[in-house]
Amino acid sequence: MQHKKNEKYAFVIQIDYNRWCRVPNLVGKLNAVARLTVRHLPKKFQFSATSTVVLTNDKALRKLNRDFRGINKPTNVLSFPQFGPAELPKKGKSKFPVYLGDILIGYQYVVGEAKNTNKILINHVTHLLIHGLLHLLGYDHLSEKDAVRMERLEQKIMSALDLPNPYRAAQKVRLKKVSAQGKNRRAKVRPKQ
Repeated sequence: MQHKKNEKYAFVIQIDYNRWCRVPNLVGKLNAVARLTVRHLPKKFQFSATSTVVLTNDKALRKLNRDFRGINKPTNVLSFPQFGPAELPKKGKSKFPVYLGDILIGYQYVVGEAKNTNKILINHVTHLLIHGLLHLLGYDHLSEKDAVRMERLEQKIMSALDLPNPYRAAQKVRLKKVSAQGKNRRAKVRPKQ
């Protein structure tokens, strides 16, 4: 794989599910997003690296989610890092590109999420790619502190792309749903006679 001059990361984007082809210029856009993401990373991640992004379907993500995480349902994005966070800076000192790992994104789940949260599909896929890449680099959201750190970086990158904060939009939709559920509950509750 050849690296372009001044490009530290190379991404192979593979389409395994034909419905992804309906999204205009998807591969070009995702390559641009991945390169921009790399520019916003801390210096310790400024080394030559490669990764694979597989655009697939819910069936594939369900199987991987079940086999590797013990969760028997599809999800939006899965990342399979090659190295732990502590190993990456050491690997980055190699004169050869480091293979970071794989990111898989499932079509049906992502389309459903975009519709349910009133997001533009390409913006949602963009966020998921950023999220997946950060996972390959050791970012996580298992603790509140780690989640805040990861989300801030995601928001910074989305902002650099002139895209909306993906978490703010999700919070608004979540609040609307909770509010609507609360109204329904109140309507069903009747005083005892």
